[in-house]
Amino acid sequence: MKNENEKIVLSELNENLRKLMSVTSYKLGGYTFDVEKRLLSINNESVKLTRKESYLFVLFAANVNNFLDRKEMLVTIWMEDTYYNSRSMDVYICKLRKLLSKDPKITIINIHGKGYKIIVS
Repeated sequence: MKNENEKIVLSELNENLRKLMSVTSYKLGGYTFDVEKRLLSINNESVKLTRKESYLFVLFAANVNNFLDRKEMLVTIWMEDTYYNSRSMDVYICKLRKLLSKDPKITIINIHGKGYKIIVS
């Protein structure tokens, strides 16, 4: 039953996000992310991400060192660009920053009024 629910959710995703979520795993700095299990791991420690955290992580991981437009991110993940979705995304990005803080080589920067960029040095 759970697998059917997951398929329904995936089928409702933006086409670009669906493609990104079809990848088995992502490597970002010292982190590894298992897409299917939504597990973010570093140094033998794992944490399960929420769906929205997973979507944001995958967008960032697929666009390392590239600018991500805020409006495009909102439409891709929340299907619309509204004030409430925008504030929600800010909260999820704050959570991602905390989750990724164990690797000092990873930084998510805000480009005021435009979007975000994840930098891996």
